[in-house]
Amino acid sequence: KSRKPLNIASVELIFDNNDHYINLPYTDISIKRRVYRSGENEYFLNGEKCRLKDIQNLLMDTGMAKESFNIISQGEIEKILSSSPYERRSIFEEASGILKYKKRKEEALKRLEKTHNNLDRVNDIISELENQVLPLKEMSEKAKEYLENKKGLEKYEVSLLAHDIKNYHGEEQNLEEKKRRLEEEITILSNDTTKIATGYLENSQILEKLEQEKNDYQKELILISSKIEQVKGERNVLIEKKKNKGQSEELEKELREKLEEKAKVEGTISIINQKIQVIDKNKKNKELDLQKYSQEIKTRKEKKKMIELQLSKIDQDEISITHKINNLRNEIEEGGNLPLPVKKLLYEEKLSGLYNTIGGVLSTKEEYTKALNIAISSNKNFIITDTEQSAKKALNYLKDYHLGRATFFPLDIIKKRSIDEETKKILEQEKDYIDTLDNLVEYNQKYENVIKNQLGTIVVVTDMDSATNISHKIHARYKMVTLEGDIINVGGSITGGSYGQATSIISMKQDVINLERKQVEIKSSKEKYLNQLKEINDELTTKEEESLEIEKELLLIKEEKNKKEQTIKEQLEKKQEIEKELEYLKNQKENTLDKQEEKLITIYHESIAEKEKLTIQIEEAEKNINNLKEKIEKEQAEEKLYNKNVRQKEKELKETEIEWNKVNVMLDNMLNQLSTEYEITYEKAKNEYKLDMEEQEARELVQKYRTNIKKIGMVNLDSIEEYERVNTRYTFLTNQKEDLLNAEDSLLQIMKEMDTVMKEEFAHTFELVKEEFKEVFKTLFKGGSADLRLTDPENLLETGVDIIASPPGKKLTTITLLSGGEKTFTAISLLFAILNVRQTPFCLLDEVEAALDEANVIEFGKYLSHYKDKTEFLIITHKKKTMEYANTLYGITMQESGVSKLVSVKLKDNMSEVI
Repeated sequence: KSRKPLNIASVELIFDNNDHYINLPYTDISIKRRVYRSGENEYFLNGEKCRLKDIQNLLMDTGMAKESFNIISQGEIEKILSSSPYERRSIFEEASGILKYKKRKEEALKRLEKTHNNLDRVNDIISELENQVLPLKEMSEKAKEYLENKKGLEKYEVSLLAHDIKNYHGEEQNLEEKKRRLEEEITILSNDTTKIATGYLENSQILEKLEQEKNDYQKELILISSKIEQVKGERNVLIEKKKNKGQSEELEKELREKLEEKAKVEGTISIINQKIQVIDKNKKNKELDLQKYSQEIKTRKEKKKMIELQLSKIDQDEISITHKINNLRNEIEEGGNLPLPVKKLLYEEKLSGLYNTIGGVLSTKEEYTKALNIAISSNKNFIITDTEQSAKKALNYLKDYHLGRATFFPLDIIKKRSIDEETKKILEQEKDYIDTLDNLVEYNQKYENVIKNQLGTIVVVTDMDSATNISHKIHARYKMVTLEGDIINVGGSITGGSYGQATSIISMKQDVINLERKQVEIKSSKEKYLNQLKEINDELTTKEEESLEIEKELLLIKEEKNKKEQTIKEQLEKKQEIEKELEYLKNQKENTLDKQEEKLITIYHESIAEKEKLTIQIEEAEKNINNLKEKIEKEQAEEKLYNKNVRQKEKELKETEIEWNKVNVMLDNMLNQLSTEYEITYEKAKNEYKLDMEEQEARELVQKYRTNIKKIGMVNLDSIEEYERVNTRYTFLTNQKEDLLNAEDSLLQIMKEMDTVMKEEFAHTFELVKEEFKEVFKTLFKGGSADLRLTDPENLLETGVDIIASPPGKKLTTITLLSGGEKTFTAISLLFAILNVRQTPFCLLDEVEAALDEANVIEFGKYLSHYKDKTEFLIITHKKKTMEYANTLYGITMQESGVSKLVSVKLKDNMSEVI
């Protein structure tokens, strides 16, 4: 009370560990506890801070632990006997050294419980994750399948798109070139037509003018003829008058003849000049015609060249199509894509009675080809035989040569099948019902049984909606197929989707038909171009002949003009001679011929010349009119022909423009598809995606990938990552669960092993203590008997321990009847027995002999001497007899309240030394 409280209290024990009894590499071991006023504790081992658990584990099973029997406080000695058998077994557990096992088992049980708790939590989480991981796995697999198909689709579709874009671009250029050429041809033809029409109009106007000129010439001719007759009459009257006057007739006659001759020459010169003018006009027209024909010949030669180029392209297409047809026919003849067993059988000469496959004997219209291909896809390669015996021989042949399997349809046993009448009536009332498939195919009638058997009950309808509706009405009794190849099977199941490129015999036959149709179209087109070429050649020949004729006519006109010019020259010379002669005659007889007659002669011959000129002009006009009419008729025919050609070219141009627009749309769609769907340019697609297989095979793969993607449906691409995350956690927790289960098994195995060890150690120690107890009891009590018994010998882990003790002179059945001193002495006997079996470094006894009489205290003291140099005893006692057996005495005094003081006395050879 007089001292202030401290913040820290501490106590320290130091053990001598030279013999390394405690399993630490130290000769001295210090254990220290420090307590703070706040209630906190600290523990130290050799000055190093540690846990209480570390100290407890260190001292466990050393005989010095908290639960050990070597520390018995005041009043505890009697508890050994008064405790229950089960509580009493702890002494034996410590003695047998299984306390550490028990502690470990308890820890193992705690860990096991913790493991169970963890396992429950893990199971709960796993259960929750299982609900996620399975759907996520399906979604992830679906997404991966989608990505895989998408990757394959991209690889082949992009390469095909690049390939198609290249081809379509080439086709577009060809069509554009064709369009440009047709536009040029139309322009040329239109220009020619315009020229012809213009020429026709001009020539019509010229014709009208020529006809007017002709009429004018004819009117003038009538007037001139009248004038000639009038002049002729006046001249005759004048001659008669002169005769009556008796003038010299001879001289006048000669003079008159020379004047007439001169007038004729002048008339002839005038006429020839007129003809030369006509010739010059004709020459100029012919030269213009020759120039026009040269231009027409040039135009037709250019047109001919274009037609020849087109014919060359058609010839190449024709060769290509003929090659494809021959290949397909050869493939059909060689069995096409028939399975090996079927092909071997059909081409084996040793076998007879084998006709063909079902698909091989059928053909149909193009519109039904897809339906037929799909409907017989599973049985198209079944072999038709004449008899069952032939089928058996073929079957044995396959077995003998290990060629595989095939299916046979013998005509002698296969029966026809058809739709019942009631159903047929229902079908015939449906507008979308077409017919049964057997009625839509062509085949040899000898195969009728097989064809009716296989196709007689297959109903063909227009589309899927109709098929569904009709199937419900006939209760799905018969198989239905649409023109697009979708199927409703017997019973109502539906098969359908996109239709890949078929490679059956039927489709190859249809391909041959289509190619032959195209071949006919090409031949027709070729014939059309050949006719055009013939027309052009004929026109060219005609124009060249006409051009040559004009050239000849020009030569003749030139010759004629030269002749006329020579004639004029001769007439001029003749005129000069006549004028000389006239001059001479006039000198001989002046005024023999009067002026009036001379004038009449001149007028007469001028009129004759004018009449001749008019006649020539009329003839030339008639000739020009006839030529012009012929030309106009020809131009009209040419205009009609050109208009027809223009319309034909315009039609061809329109078709070409439609094709060009289609190609352009397809190019735009493909480029747009590359851009939007794959985010790639054409250049990149062309450089990075190469088509490394046949085009048809690639298209089939694209169709396959598209079908797969369509079947997959909607996908969640995030599910792949989500599944990986959840599955990783699920796998981890599953592994943790396995680890926990393994840990649980390990703990159970460890506990089982520890139970075995504890049983063995407990049983062994119990037997040793039991025998020692008997001996120690007899020694301490100077007789009597004692025994130890297990309450449950079959359960060594939980059994209690009963003590049987009978001091000398007494026969007791239970220790409860012992006196207090006997109980204490019996407990001390048990304590010494345990110490004999399990030696401990020290033993602390707190007034355990307080209830003993002096004689028994002496016996107690004597027995302690057995442990000299074995066990260090620390005894708290008030018994002097006990003190006599001690080596060192310690006295505790309290001179100041609350403060203890220690005084020790060493006892050696009956000598005492106060320390």
